[in-house]
Amino acid sequence: MSNLKKILSEYEGEFNPNGWAQLEKRLPKQTFMQRFGKFIVGGAAGALVVAGVLVAVLWINDEKPSTDDSIAKTEIANAVLESTGDESAVSVSDQTSMPNAEISEPKQTATATEVAKAQSSGNTESKVDAEPAKQSEPADNNEKQEVASNSHDNQPKQTPKTISEPVFSVSCDKRCTPATAKFVAVGVEADCDVVWDFGNGKQGNGSNATCEYRKKGIYTPTASLYRGGKLLKTTILSAITIGETPIVDFSWRSTDNTYTFYTGRTVDLSYKWEIDGKSFADKSVDYEFVRSGDYPIKLVLTDGECSAEATKSVKVVITHVFYVPNAFTPDTEGVNSTFGPIGEDMDFKTYSFGITNSRGDVVFTTTDPSVFWNGKINNVGTAVEPGVYYWIIKTVDNYGNSQTRKGTVNVMR
Repeated sequence: MSNLKKILSEYEGEFNPNGWAQLEKRLPKQTFMQRFGKFIVGGAAGALVVAGVLVAVLWINDEKPSTDDSIAKTEIANAVLESTGDESAVSVSDQTSMPNAEISEPKQTATATEVAKAQSSGNTESKVDAEPAKQSEPADNNEKQEVASNSHDNQPKQTPKTISEPVFSVSCDKRCTPATAKFVAVGVEADCDVVWDFGNGKQGNGSNATCEYRKKGIYTPTASLYRGGKLLKTTILSAITIGETPIVDFSWRSTDNTYTFYTGRTVDLSYKWEIDGKSFADKSVDYEFVRSGDYPIKLVLTDGECSAEATKSVKVVITHVFYVPNAFTPDTEGVNSTFGPIGEDMDFKTYSFGITNSRGDVVFTTTDPSVFWNGKINNVGTAVEPGVYYWIIKTVDNYGNSQTRKGTVNVMR
């Protein structure tokens, strides 16, 4: 009816407004079924067209449209316009694909339900333009999720409480008898007890314990953890190797000016002597002193990693060694016909030899070790009477050691 009005309105002639009412009364009326059928057919056709447009749009987004595709989409868009009379039913992507089409402000694509409603109402104006679809909701949801995620990340993280394992350790001040070992347990809970087995038949309790090892050997200690009398775990600690500390002792003997130092130890040890500023590594040492005095003698014994030392003081007296007879027979031209000291090393820095009779009269003196008394006054006077005479010898060697010796001699004629 609307199309007929449009056609007649374009006809040039005298227009009678009452004629329209008369014409409508004379035309046959449409039945309810005819109107319902047209509504069903129109709605289905519109839904198919819109569905086709949506499929074409999705396909165009996946692949680059060709010239033929653009023409086909243009025809589809024209078909939609002819069937619906609503330009808003054509999507933005369809318009941009038309040849020589001017790109205008994008419009929201109408859904099939909205097109059907528009056709059923007979209104050529699409409600899609009036009420655009809310496409921003997914972005809003994502934005809300992102905000929620950020707020969750900003919250302080709670670190789960972990129960640390106790740590057991042992340390020694030295590895030689007697050695003291310290045992320490760290991180033991308040309701737990620690029992130590020192490996030498002895035990200890508590987080801190000590043990003294007095014998050489290898010991393997353990630490046991108990709670309420129930064994939780036993930890084997590193083995402890304890060496024996040697017992140091030494002695000495002397012959003339030679001293012999020795120790009674018979095991295989390492020896180190320190005597008069010199070092020796033998089990026993012979040493000849050249000066009188007090000398510290030090001995160090080593058994593996264990060592011990001892120091003793030795009083050294240097003696000038020579032999003095107690009788002689002058004027015999033979052995023992003169009197004086006899020795191999008679090189002295100073030397004096004197003889007196029983009254204290001097009968002989000399400063030469090679000169002996022949029984006469100073070796040139009259011969002395037989009997006992007194002698004295004073010597000082090149090292400053002095010596005085006295004795008697029997003159026999």
